[in-house]
Amino acid sequence: MPIMGRIGRGVPALLLPLLAAADHRAPAGTRAALRRPGAASILPGGRVIAPLGRQFPTGPGPFGLAVSPDGNTVVTANGGPDRFSLTVLERERRGAWSVRHLVAPTGPGEVLIEDDWRSVFMGLAFFDKRSVFASEGNSGRVRLLDLASGRSKRILNLNQAGFEDSYSGDLALDSERGVLYVLDQANFRLAAFDIRRGALLGSARVGRLPFAMALSPDKRRAYVTNLGMFEYRPISGADRAKAQETGLTFPAFGFPSLEATRGARRETKQGPVDVPGLGDPNVRESNSLAIVDLADPAAPRTEQFVRTGLPVGENSVGGSSPSGVAANSKHVFVSNGHNDSITVVDAVNYTVAGEIQVRMPGLASLRGALPIGMGWHEASGWLLAAQAGINAVAVIDVRAFRVLGFLPSGWFPSRVLIARDTVYVTNAKGHGTGPNVTRNGERLGAETFGPILRRGSVSIYPLPAAAEVASHTATVLEAGGLRPSSEPALPVPGGVRYVVLIVKENRTFDEVFGDIASAANGQVAGSPVLARFGMNGYIDGGGVRFSLQHVKVTPNHHAMARRWAFSDNFYADSEVSVDGHRWLAGSYPNAWTETSLMAAYGGQKDFRLPTTAPGRLLFAGRNSSVHPEELLERGALWHHLERNGVTFRNFGEGFELAGTDESPGLAPSGARYLTNVPMPDPLYRNTSRRYPGYNMNIPDQFRASQFIAEIEEQYLKTGTELPRLLYIHLPNDHMAKPRPADGYPFAASYVADNDLALGRIVQFLSRTPWWRQMAIFVTEDDAQGGVDHIDSHRTLLLVIGPYARRDYVSRVNTSFPGLLKTVFRLLRLPPLNLFDATASDPADCFSETPDFSTYEALPVDARLFDPDKAREPLAPRPSERLDYPRVLRQQHRR
Repeated sequence: MPIMGRIGRGVPALLLPLLAAADHRAPAGTRAALRRPGAASILPGGRVIAPLGRQFPTGPGPFGLAVSPDGNTVVTANGGPDRFSLTVLERERRGAWSVRHLVAPTGPGEVLIEDDWRSVFMGLAFFDKRSVFASEGNSGRVRLLDLASGRSKRILNLNQAGFEDSYSGDLALDSERGVLYVLDQANFRLAAFDIRRGALLGSARVGRLPFAMALSPDKRRAYVTNLGMFEYRPISGADRAKAQETGLTFPAFGFPSLEATRGARRETKQGPVDVPGLGDPNVRESNSLAIVDLADPAAPRTEQFVRTGLPVGENSVGGSSPSGVAANSKHVFVSNGHNDSITVVDAVNYTVAGEIQVRMPGLASLRGALPIGMGWHEASGWLLAAQAGINAVAVIDVRAFRVLGFLPSGWFPSRVLIARDTVYVTNAKGHGTGPNVTRNGERLGAETFGPILRRGSVSIYPLPAAAEVASHTATVLEAGGLRPSSEPALPVPGGVRYVVLIVKENRTFDEVFGDIASAANGQVAGSPVLARFGMNGYIDGGGVRFSLQHVKVTPNHHAMARRWAFSDNFYADSEVSVDGHRWLAGSYPNAWTETSLMAAYGGQKDFRLPTTAPGRLLFAGRNSSVHPEELLERGALWHHLERNGVTFRNFGEGFELAGTDESPGLAPSGARYLTNVPMPDPLYRNTSRRYPGYNMNIPDQFRASQFIAEIEEQYLKTGTELPRLLYIHLPNDHMAKPRPADGYPFAASYVADNDLALGRIVQFLSRTPWWRQMAIFVTEDDAQGGVDHIDSHRTLLLVIGPYARRDYVSRVNTSFPGLLKTVFRLLRLPPLNLFDATASDPADCFSETPDFSTYEALPVDARLFDPDKAREPLAPRPSERLDYPRVLRQQHRR
């Protein structure tokens, strides 16, 4: 179906037919998310998983997988973020498997195995039948663990021989020579250890951010994927202890740009500084395969780099992100996460022998299969590749250079191994998390790892026969919404020209809207006892001040839900802010992001400055913005809008880059930047310099005032056309420590601040000339801050504007890609990637008949939040007092 052209002003509010993206949808329909381990499950967002084989629970986020030489023991390395652990499966008589977990301690005084073992990160290698090497990540160590007792038998340390701040990653073992090879993500190297003596033999510099490793069959070569793009550097004079004086108030430049390549001169509080350039994104060390000669393990030598996938340029916004590697005697196979392809490298002359494309029928131009780990099967000539984006394992005939079909997996498969004709697959998100509380408020989580943000699994099954692949492929396509729908899509209003997307922080549906019993079209799936931030809320004083009962915490949220449309079946695809902000920017998280965020949220992957380890400067911790290494083939939302000629303006998104300081006293941007990590260039050029990013020291009232002032100055007063999309980050419902002197006597005061700011923004927009052609969407970046009786991913979605239905609850199971799909349809855009193309969208929230009446913001309870006192902690009084509308001030004082 052709994409329709733009519709100008004055066009009647006709309802447009569905664009090409909406020909597909998730299969769940209006069924809610449902976790059923060992059976078919409905995922948040409406896709279904029905994984092949037997399913076994692991700790959260398994990205490491190893099988013992005799095939009787399987170990997964579970990277969290809740508990770092190893899951051990042991084959018993008659083929049964037992499951147990070796769990790392999480706090002072908790000693479950060893008091200095804090984490695991990807790398696993069996030493013998009963012991395994496991990378620790942040400590730079590798630990040899006895699987029976969990005790350490040996510790290998990368931090020696002149190297510091190391980060141990993937492992490969040459048992015949007694050498263990370890990737050091932070220092961009491969290190070799003598495992008999525990001695470091030597190391070789590889490429940027080495991620996955495989050895040649004769163990004389190591193949290392490098998914980094740049080697970042501090700006001149940058000092983390003096970030306010030595940092930049805004990222130095956008990427790609001439300034990003060559460098730029920028201002700090201490004066002008020279910011180093990033250079060429397509150098050999970036997005490549490094081939390391291991003839002498004491002197490993990088022989050659082979760039894989598409280079950054005309055909790809970002790099290829080589995320997995496997090898046989003739070829090396590299999975390109961003390109949905497998590069085949000749193992003799190191040239590219071909590319195997992983494409979906009818959706071949879109990416999102996200290949990661791979396993090779010699007898069949098959390569199995985990496709994390479509919850499947691709079956590839490397002799014919083609994909034969797919095998269904759990949620987000990450690693694949084949041993003795048996397939082992780790699924980083398992069957989902399900609810984390009952409808009556009773906590769930009697399992070893609960309540948690992720639940992993491992699938085990015999290698299917070729004749079985077709039926398994049909299951994958149906379960993922990858077949066209036979039903016509609901239309969207043609009268909408302007879209506003407001992103908040961390709340679940139940804790805000659980008290809404019904809408005009029926009952709402909420739990009133969980609605702590509803209209009969309870505010805990924490033993410091009197608690509050029966408080109207979010009057504006509730007034908007009653007046317009909302969903009780809408979910975050994310677990935390890091992946949430990527999903909402149309940038699905890749293998680097997923592994890094899990480690960082467990406190085990941190940015460091000063440092001699270049990789540490891209360890973003909990910072949530898209970095160059995460730019997909077609880019993010910002690239999609610019490519299609749709104007936009950003308020507060994209500020959280690696090493960003968010201390008090940093208004207006709320941040200081100490390195040359850039923003995506379209975002850099279309972002407000006065609107703060995420910084909980800055009131949302300040954000609302800044937004209103900028729209008035740049568009209302000048008569300039409003950008077609406005993106607003409004983060204070995240909550922080009470600051009574600044108007926040409770942690929940930040939620009230957020509610009032939302009310003010909607009130303002409803009085502008663009209101008659406007749709506003309000959601959260994740749901980790509260509990929900349907699913821990369930969160808020408000649909606001003249064309929104009145007092309407949508029951379509959808999530962030479905929201973006609706935005794209309203803006007359094609899909960006497989996720939004195949999502169900909440188009049922719209009406053919518009209501152009305006909105009046409601006041807050003065006991909970005092907007007259709201200020940044270091702002002087009263000159920094906010520009606060008189009507609300009067109402507030009544």
